[in-house]
Amino acid sequence: MSSTDEPPLAATDALQKNFLKIKELVLARRPVLKDVLKKQGGKNLYDYACDYVNVNLNPPIQFRQDELIKVVASEVERKLGKEMADSIADQLRHYYFINTTDHLGPANHPWSLNTNLSIAAPYAEYKNEHLKNVLVLSCANVSLNNPSSPRGLVFHTLVNGEVKMQRLSFLPSNSHSACAFGFRAYTASEIQKMHGLLKDKVKTKEVGVREADMIHSILDEIYATPDVLACTNYADQISKTNFKLWKKFFKDSEVYVPDLVYLEQETIVEKLIIDYHLYADTTITHLLFDSDYDPLVMKYFDKIMCAFDLEKKQGTYLFWGISDQGNYRVQLWKKDGWLVSEDGKFKLELKPEILKEALEQRKIIPSIMLVFIVLAFYYGLKCLGGFSQVNYLTMMKDAYIRMQTDRENYRSIEVCSRAQTKETDDATVAFLGGPKGELIPATGLDLLLYGNKDCFSEIVNEMKNITLEESFYPQMPDFYKFVFPETERDPVLSAVTSEEISKLIGLQKKLKPCAVMG
Repeated sequence: MSSTDEPPLAATDALQKNFLKIKELVLARRPVLKDVLKKQGGKNLYDYACDYVNVNLNPPIQFRQDELIKVVASEVERKLGKEMADSIADQLRHYYFINTTDHLGPANHPWSLNTNLSIAAPYAEYKNEHLKNVLVLSCANVSLNNPSSPRGLVFHTLVNGEVKMQRLSFLPSNSHSACAFGFRAYTASEIQKMHGLLKDKVKTKEVGVREADMIHSILDEIYATPDVLACTNYADQISKTNFKLWKKFFKDSEVYVPDLVYLEQETIVEKLIIDYHLYADTTITHLLFDSDYDPLVMKYFDKIMCAFDLEKKQGTYLFWGISDQGNYRVQLWKKDGWLVSEDGKFKLELKPEILKEALEQRKIIPSIMLVFIVLAFYYGLKCLGGFSQVNYLTMMKDAYIRMQTDRENYRSIEVCSRAQTKETDDATVAFLGGPKGELIPATGLDLLLYGNKDCFSEIVNEMKNITLEESFYPQMPDFYKFVFPETERDPVLSAVTSEEISKLIGLQKKLKPCAVMG
């Protein structure tokens, strides 16, 4: 069954029509994803996930690979110790791929949980000494109010017989619009506020005593330890806590579960630029400082999602500025060798020593466009992505090759042409069963609160009973809201839920939930 065909839905009512309309609208704005689903949508999800490790057989340029591995391993060692750093370095030498789908935050939201589960599932059968980790280079270039819940934990409870999502936030509500990149660490007092909120939810019967006791323990055991509270920024806390949280999710697994190593892609790119591109003669050096590249960047990357739109004044040029107050992103444009904000208050001269200082002091953050130019097109790293990434990364690859063709940089074209841009890990594989038999995308905490002893094995088995395309269907309502701004949404389509879609396409008959609410 291809994504352009109508799926074999049992119902023919208004819900079916609304679902098909949502799918049509989403895929129209994500044509690369539409093509992926058309070609591979009918493939068994487990078999599709097994292909993640099939890195391009053409080897990367060795010294470039060595540079990237050195920087990544150094960051892992700083956060998680030398043993984990050595394991990551060894893995990247043999399996040069990462997950770039996640936003910086707890690896607990259904989006984050499911992407990493889809990668981890085949590891037990690989039985490979060089493949022991799911390595995530998360995107910290998001606001803390992003729907992926980067500033806190989410889980489901029963309230008056209905399934409700509960939220607990590490960071205050006035930080909603702040950028996750470079944000301060949460404090012990903020953990205590979470404990207090949880107690209040018990009093109002939003959370049961058993569930609350388990989450109180998780807050103390994972999020309030001295090493975590000693961190100076939120990203370091997330790396440490996600490593522990993932182990907690699957501590009783009877099959092998890889470790979850969680870094920020922007920090890796910063360090690569500082160490290897400020005073060199690389493609990245010329992109940053050579004015001959400016018109080509403007010509080929304009109007690509996550790059910029010159007419609409959306996006930014290579870097975002970070405001002194509130940690907000500031849009920057290139003018006469400077990066300048629209109001002229933020100015940065593009000279190596000035750029180095700004990066080290975290006054700027690499844009998503620059991140992938560095990681995927220069260093040749395979980046597994979400439903939007497969689209914009493929378009960026084409733009980069066109730019290098105009510059007659044929070596750069050769390296970039190998980049694998169309593999997605944005599947839904872990479901929570509700009291009415409904299937709800599960959070990590749901697995702990309601899951069976060895839910990981169950998830692996269920992946063999669903196709890639079917795993995307429950997320279509969320994709619709992501793709279309609120002013463009049809309220009828916006009201469609994941649970309704799962029931409509008969997932309850094909899949068993890995966790069940009593």
